[in-house]
Amino acid sequence: MSVHVVTYSSEWKIWFEDLSSKLSYALQDISCRIEHVGSTSVEGLDAKPIIDIDIILDDFDHFEPAKKALEGIGYYHRGNLGLEGREMFQISNPIHPHNAYVCAPHALAVKNHLIFRDHLRGHPETAKRYARLKHELAEKYPNNVDAYCEAKTEFISSVLAQYNFSLTEIYAIKKANEIE
Repeated sequence: MSVHVVTYSSEWKIWFEDLSSKLSYALQDISCRIEHVGSTSVEGLDAKPIIDIDIILDDFDHFEPAKKALEGIGYYHRGNLGLEGREMFQISNPIHPHNAYVCAPHALAVKNHLIFRDHLRGHPETAKRYARLKHELAEKYPNNVDAYCEAKTEFISSVLAQYNFSLTEIYAIKKANEIE
């Protein structure tokens, strides 16, 4: 998969709202919240134009009904891709490019996504440094999204280390982004 980091677009917020509305309707009988995460969720931050969505279940015991509801509107389950408590879903030919993750409420991936997003939203200088890094890495790895993601990990970990992440959690985040 090629890596294209583009200038921030205010359309990303509209894309998320459209996707969130469809997901909310499908999941109306399941207690959850839907969060816009990833770089497209940070106003002004350049990013790959792919919306990342965390569907955070109040109780992960409701995963199977959530899975069934998402499959009912055309999503297919890709598994947890090695991250406990986070299950990836995609849809063929989406109107807006996106990844949807059904997550346990206390999953490390959720903690990582929300804290990193909120940090970037509250620290514009850090977001600018992150955008520069993303552009550099997209140039360095234009056809290798895995190498691009792995190369961002040290920056992300340095931000998360400022919060209540244990060394074990930081290690797990780094490990999850390593190329196998």
